[in-house]
Order: sequence, then C-alpha cells, then structure tokens
Amino acid sequence: MRGRGFTIIELLVTVSIIAVLAALVMPVVIQVKNKAFSYSAANSLRQIGMACALYRDDHSGYFPYPHWASKGDASDLNGDGVAEWYEVLSIYFTDGRILRVHADFSDPDVRPCSFADNSWFDYVISESYVLDPSDTVYATEREDDYEYDFIEWWLWQDKWPPDSYDIPYEAAAEVVDIERYNGFNNYLYVDGHVRARKFQHTWFPRVTWWPEAPADAPAGGRF
Repeated sequence: MRGRGFTIIELLVTVSIIAVLAALVMPVVIQVKNKAFSYSAANSLRQIGMACALYRDDHSGYFPYPHWASKGDASDLNGDGVAEWYEVLSIYFTDGRILRVHADFSDPDVRPCSFADNSWFDYVISESYVLDPSDTVYATEREDDYEYDFIEWWLWQDKWPPDSYDIPYEAAAEVVDIERYNGFNNYLYVDGHVRARKFQHTWFPRVTWWPEAPADAPAGGRF
C-alpha cells in the first residue's frame, strides 16, 4: 500500500512556517555575527594599543607620527612615500592582519588599515601632554569610504574650543563608522584599553578626543 503524500496545502503551510521561523531567527543571527566581528576588531585594537605603548617606551614617551619615507624605508609598507602611524607601528606586531576588520568592505589593497588615529597625535605629541589617558581616544574604526588614516576631529565643528553640548553626528559619521556594531563602535584609548561606545559618549560630557585642554587646535599639515 502506498504511503499518503503531502497535499499542496500542507506543503504551503510547512513552507510558511519555515519562512516565519527564518524571519524570526535571522535578526538574532545577524546580531550574533555583528557581535563576533566587534570582539575581533576590539582585540586587534588592543594589540595596536600594546604596539603603541612599546613604541612610546622606545621613543621617550612620544607617539608614532607620519613622515615622508625615502625609497627603501621599511616603515613605508605600501610604498606610497608616506609612513603612516600604523606603518610606523608595524615593527611592534607580527601579524599584519590585525590592521583589517571583518566589517570593513573597502579594498584592502587600497586601504590596508581599517583604523584611523586621532590626528592630534600626528603632531609629535608626548604622553606627558595627555591629561587623562584612560579617557582620551587614540584610534577607532574608520568609515569604509573615508580616504584617510587619521581623524581631524577639531574640524567637525566650526568653533574652538569644541562644544561638548553640540554633538557633531553628521561630520563624524563621514569619518568614523559610528553605527558599525548595532549603534556602537570600538575606541582605543591612550592607556591601551578598548571600549565599545556610542559616538555621543565620546563627545559628551567630555570631548574625549581632546588630549590636552586647554590648547589650540593643530594648524597646517601634519608634516
């Protein structure tokens, strides 16, 4: 005796149930994946923070800063004539893959680093100038379309000193991927710790991008 097959109605009901379950589960899967990407990126930032600390130990407390690189300069990894801050740090870590994060969809051949530093530190700055190392941003994950490896945050407002009550969401979002991880992004602080924060918490109640208040904003080119 042949077994009874599924009717069209039964198949449609089954497919509908599966579709509903998939719709319910998919957001959870995306959030879990997003969280895993965030943890991986935070770990990379911590390693960069350790490399920066080693650099400062070797350079009388000064932070790495970009410079013109002559031909054959080992610190110029991509050979473009400029040794960026992360290239200067490269001798302090062994795995160059820490420079890229999974959530960065830019071309790695064009943009080898997913992070951008607080460009205040590109002006030959000593750690002695930083008033609060545990609450001063050193680097974060850049926006995919942002073409530079540094963040001139003092340009986000048309006034100085920066106004912590006027949070520059739009200007910052063109540079920092402030919504990358469910509304958060990873920030590396001068003391080496990494925090996942909403952008507004880096600006209010204190502008944590500003290492040495009061001081004039840097002027002119970085080098």
